[in-house]
Amino acid sequence: MNVEQFRTLLDLSEDANGRMVLPVLNASSERVFGGQILAQLIAAIAPPDKSVKSLHVAFPRAGRPRKPLFLELEHTHEGRSVGHRRAVVWQDEGPGRRIVATASILVDQPDESYEYQHAAVVSGDPMDAKPIDFAVVPGESRLISYVGLDDERALPAELAFWMRCPGFADAPLAQPALAYVSDWPLIGTLLKAVPGVSQSDAHVLLETGVVTHSLWFHQPFDVSQWLRVETRGTRLAGGRGFGTGAVYTQEGSLVASFAQESVIRRQQ
Repeated sequence: MNVEQFRTLLDLSEDANGRMVLPVLNASSERVFGGQILAQLIAAIAPPDKSVKSLHVAFPRAGRPRKPLFLELEHTHEGRSVGHRRAVVWQDEGPGRRIVATASILVDQPDESYEYQHAAVVSGDPMDAKPIDFAVVPGESRLISYVGLDDERALPAELAFWMRCPGFADAPLAQPALAYVSDWPLIGTLLKAVPGVSQSDAHVLLETGVVTHSLWFHQPFDVSQWLRVETRGTRLAGGRGFGTGAVYTQEGSLVASFAQESVIRRQQ
């Protein structure tokens, strides 16, 4: 995906009935990618005087790419420094209305105050890492971990990689681009710990899907510069997975964190 395709993804519109419509780039895919909805929610919600601080999204059902995808947005609170939004993404009409996602979003205006970070990651040179084609990254990516997500050996459920999106220097694109990517790696990271399968078995041997996804932004960042993404699969039990992620600048500042619950089970 290039910058123009990503901009198209964020080009929200209204239909003849005044409903906000979310574009879907690939109508032939099996389901609507959750990262697309995360990015579109940020694009739809961020007011000019504030930025998105956090969003918490539940995906009760998979979106169908060949059907219109609508967004309902409610401004529940607008304070001087903090605001709150609620959102519902849905398809179909009447009794068959299909809820694809529900969201709670906090927007804020940062205050000048204290600053603290528990620990910075070890700084490194992205050019020393192995170039890798992560299709979901709308730009360049380089693998820091010894292996990626397609190895079927039982390995630690961890992944680290660099990413940057040249051409995404516009500040309004930074949060949507990172949100888009954040939805993707955690299921594959968990599967690294399971012998005999990998993320390439998703929707083939395995039924997988995101149940909830939360994302926190700690400070502004430039996604056109290198960001280090680290993910960890924390728990897999009863067909449900949980994992976390952290995003750092090349200098080691933590700019975002995310967490995800998922479904991971054998195909019936």
